[in-house]
Amino acid sequence: MSMENHAAATKPVLKVCDLDVRFPDFPDSTLRKVSLELNRGDILGLVGESGCGKSLLARTIMRLETPAEIAGGSIIFEGKELTGLSKPDLRQLRGRGMSYVVQDPRLAFDPLFTVGSQIREVLQSTKPLSLLPRPGLLKRPRKAISAALQQLLSAVGVADPDERLRQYPHEWSRGMLQRAQIVMAFSTSPQLVILDEVTSALDPTISLQILDLIRRLQQKKKSGILFITHDLNIAKEICSHIAVMRHGTLLEKGSTDVVFAHPQNPYTRRLLSE
Repeated sequence: MSMENHAAATKPVLKVCDLDVRFPDFPDSTLRKVSLELNRGDILGLVGESGCGKSLLARTIMRLETPAEIAGGSIIFEGKELTGLSKPDLRQLRGRGMSYVVQDPRLAFDPLFTVGSQIREVLQSTKPLSLLPRPGLLKRPRKAISAALQQLLSAVGVADPDERLRQYPHEWSRGMLQRAQIVMAFSTSPQLVILDEVTSALDPTISLQILDLIRRLQQKKKSGILFITHDLNIAKEICSHIAVMRHGTLLEKGSTDVVFAHPQNPYTRRLLSE
């Protein structure tokens, strides 16, 4: 690899610098001077106790922080500053360039529409041509997308996908909905995927299946992943780097091996000892 190509490969897909976020009715910032970098192809684990600000940081990166507001700092995605970007430009980025998977998959689906119609809407709106099964179907996008949907769900272990796509969210298990949500997030080959507690409330077997799915999609798509979790064992299993958060502040960052073997912050040492 040439020096130019190596520099492009290691250029951060996401760079957060001195980010302050606060709620209008509270004078103190909830997120304080948060800085982190994520390269494409890496998985950065954001760990910490519930309520420390992990999900608020995720929503702010996606510019979905309302009713909170950015009080200072910058969010740079693929070299583009997001804090001043217009709403139409942000809508163009979401789904195509950056995707967000929420903790409870039931919140990601409308109970009044079939699962298939909702996944199809995402694929049609973002036009991920890489999902189309063969060039001959390019003139029939609806049929192509339906075929792609069945292939995708079969690949992630959803049996009888044609029937499942006609069902409503309440007819799917939480684990199946989580698979569908993750597949939707990766389907457009985004540069950044944020996964917020995606194994929370799942039994251990389903959690392992979800982690395996994330690995396979990440290796195929080469996306940079911000993996939010309070489970250090899961973070150690899947993340290349770790950032430890407490009370809206990042206390420690580094490669997973180094942080687990030689934690520098007392709070990190306490988390690892529990």
